[in-house]
Amino acid sequence: MSNEIYELTNENINQGYRDHELPIIEKETDYIMGKIVTVLLSMFPDKIVGIALDKYGIKFDNDYLLSEKHQKNLKKWLQRLAQTELPSSDMDFGKLKVDLEHWYYQMGDDEVQFSYPSSYLLTPKEASDHLGVSRVTLNKYIQQGLEVVDTNSHRKIPKYTVELWGDPVYAIRMQMNAQEKKLRNQSPAERLEELNYEITQLEIKYKSGSVKEAFAAYDGDSMDDPSDYYLWRDLENEKKEIMKLLGGS
Repeated sequence: MSNEIYELTNENINQGYRDHELPIIEKETDYIMGKIVTVLLSMFPDKIVGIALDKYGIKFDNDYLLSEKHQKNLKKWLQRLAQTELPSSDMDFGKLKVDLEHWYYQMGDDEVQFSYPSSYLLTPKEASDHLGVSRVTLNKYIQQGLEVVDTNSHRKIPKYTVELWGDPVYAIRMQMNAQEKKLRNQSPAERLEELNYEITQLEIKYKSGSVKEAFAAYDGDSMDDPSDYYLWRDLENEKKEIMKLLGGS
């Protein structure tokens, strides 16, 4: 991205929020989203071959578009696109892909689909060997949100996922993205049933009735592996929201 395009886009974003001009904000959001997709497809052809957004166009949540959070996201993505060179490792690709997916769902749209070349997909055995875990544990990770792709033969795992799974921040973000996908195909009651099951498994694992009780001596950031802490916390928060939606206490 040239400096001229960067400055023009940045000024348009500033104007949109300064004057509360929703069409300008939507236009720049659509532009930046399209540029991210182009960057992913052009910079990582060995890792991704297709990205399918909603065929009728992105259905933005207007309240989110006008929010300060979205303004910060636009600025952050614009700066990211302005980098003259993007690293091309599995880890770097994975972070860019997961962040795009996370942002897409924040905007309130439908599910986004990613297509990978067959050479970029691992068998479950290869993935479990790379992670150093059993197939049973790998299946648990998949249930939690480790991305899998259904092929004609069996499920496979994109290489970036096994690289990112050891990063607490991105492991949680992948799990959040997976939950967002489920929500688009589940009723609130179905999601509540699934949440109760996932929370129960954590209660059994830690022999505690809540995340506060299980991690009373920790704050998450001081833990070597805070994945369960953040997962449990997010599950409980999501359960509260669904209970409100269903009219419960």
